[in-house]
Amino acid sequence: MQSTDDKYVNHEIFEELSYYAKFYEYLSDAVMSFSTTGTTAIMNMDIYVFMSMKGTIESINMVLKSGKLNDAYALLRKYYDSVMVNAYTNLYINDNAGRDGYYITEINDWLHGKKPLPRMPKMSKYLDSSESLIELNKLLKLDKRYEGIRERCNDNMHYNFFALLMLNEGKIYMKERFQNLEQLRRDVRDVFILNMAYILTINEYYMMSSDYVDHLEVGMTPPEGSQYWVALFIQDMLSKVLFLERPDVFDLLISQTSMELV
Repeated sequence: MQSTDDKYVNHEIFEELSYYAKFYEYLSDAVMSFSTTGTTAIMNMDIYVFMSMKGTIESINMVLKSGKLNDAYALLRKYYDSVMVNAYTNLYINDNAGRDGYYITEINDWLHGKKPLPRMPKMSKYLDSSESLIELNKLLKLDKRYEGIRERCNDNMHYNFFALLMLNEGKIYMKERFQNLEQLRRDVRDVFILNMAYILTINEYYMMSSDYVDHLEVGMTPPEGSQYWVALFIQDMLSKVLFLERPDVFDLLISQTSMELV
C-alpha cells in the first residue's frame, strides 16, 4: 500500500490545510488598514507575516500530497516559530509603544534587516511572563500538548527515530503512517489555535469587521458600536475551530475583549 492511495489523499487534513491557508489570506487583507506602531514601516508588518504563514501551510499541503510526512513536520516547526514571532513582536510593540520615543528599536531594526529578534527561548519567556497573557497562558499550559508538538517537530527534524526517516517515502508501507498523519493534523490545528489565541488577545481589533473603516473612508459616520463588530470570516473561524476544539480559550476571548463575539 502506498501513502498516496485514496485513504491518504482523502484524509481530512488536506481540507483543513486549505481552510487555514485561505483564512490567512483573508486575515492579511483585513489588517491592512492598521499601521505597525513604533516603526517606519509603511504597511502593517502582519500583512506579510500572515501571507508567509499562508505559504508555509500551502507547502505543508504540497509535500504531504507527495507522501513526505517527515518534511511536513519540518515545515510545521517553521509555522510554529512564525506564530511565536507574530505574538512576540505584537506584544513587544504594545508593551513599549511611546516609552522611549516614537520608534521601538528592537522591532524596527528587525523589520529593516539591521538586527535579528531574540532567540526563541527568550521570546517564549517574554510571552510566558506577560501580565496581559496570564489567564491565557494558564489555559495553554493545562496540558503538555505544545511541548509535545515541539518534541515531535524536533524528532522529525533530527531523525531521532529511524521510523521518522521512513515517513518521507510514501511508497513504503508503514502501518503507523496514518497514525502519524492524524497526529500531524491535530498538531497543525493546535498551532493554528495558538496563533489565534495569542494574536486576537494581543490585538483584539484584528477581529473588527470592515464596516467601521468603510464608513470613515466615504466620509460617513460609522454606526454606533460598529468598532466592536466582528468580521464574518473571524466569527466563522471562532465557531468552527476555536469553540469546538478549545471552548475554554474561546470563553476567555469573549470575557477579555470588547468585541461582540457569539
